[in-house]
Amino acid sequence: MKKGRRVKLIIMIVACIVSVVYGSWQVWIRIPERTSEAETYRTAKEIYDTLVVTAGELKLEGKTLDDIQQVQYAESEETLSKFKDEKPQPPSKYDAMINLWVWVIGGVVSIPFMLWPFWKFRNGGWVLGEDGTLTTPKGAVYPADQIKDIDMSTWRGLLDPQASNKTTWQAKIILTTGQTLVIDDYLWENADKIIARLAHQFHPDAWAADGELVKGAESTSSTADTASEK
Repeated sequence: MKKGRRVKLIIMIVACIVSVVYGSWQVWIRIPERTSEAETYRTAKEIYDTLVVTAGELKLEGKTLDDIQQVQYAESEETLSKFKDEKPQPPSKYDAMINLWVWVIGGVVSIPFMLWPFWKFRNGGWVLGEDGTLTTPKGAVYPADQIKDIDMSTWRGLLDPQASNKTTWQAKIILTTGQTLVIDDYLWENADKIIARLAHQFHPDAWAADGELVKGAESTSSTADTASEK
């Protein structure tokens, strides 16, 4: 797997973990806190407003709040003073559900998809030994005498400008058994060097050692030669 793709996947995995942590904090800590704060504020406001009215009525009678009422008044006033800068609002009834599904479940479900490429490509990339032995990412080994040709018809769109974007990153290694192995430079580090080496080995008149099309090489002839080798 290419380094750039590994970095992207790692960043996405970290983002998913952050998503799960953030969602969990919202669902099981912050939203209950907001609910409690809003309820505490509402209760304190009701008690305070009631006692203010009661105190006014008692004052007209020349009386004052009793000891219990005075304690309640002081406590409610203190509670309200804590929220003087911002009145706490209760969370929406959908807040917990949205945070659970979007941040927590969404993050948890996404992580396996981010980890799968690391497992799939755990054996490493393509390796072409000095003796011409080819090792695939899955660990299969093909000696040089089993490699018959390489199909460069779509490589970089040099021979076929109409090739799809996906196939322009690919070349097909043709084995003596007729089996083909698709080597994809988009996915694998240094795959382009292996493709260039095999192309120059089997078609030195058409492909240079660096994987560039030889100047003056007939693309139609190269395509025809490749097709006839299949």
